[in-house]
Amino acid sequence: MVSEHGDDTARADGAGDDAARETGSPLVDRWTALDRGWQALALGLGVVAAHAAGQVAGLL
Repeated sequence: MVSEHGDDTARADGAGDDAARETGSPLVDRWTALDRGWQALALGLGVVAAHAAGQVAGLL
């Protein structure tokens, strides 16, 4: 994240990052706390599950 000059939430030591990322939604906070690799894996598995559910619904 590139911060603007005078942005109080961005500090060189990263101390303000956690507070700036909190959205109030526990699900969103947990999602953004994940590493990008885990996010990609979870999203991919969700797409595969949705596709499989669509295939099963189409067969019935």
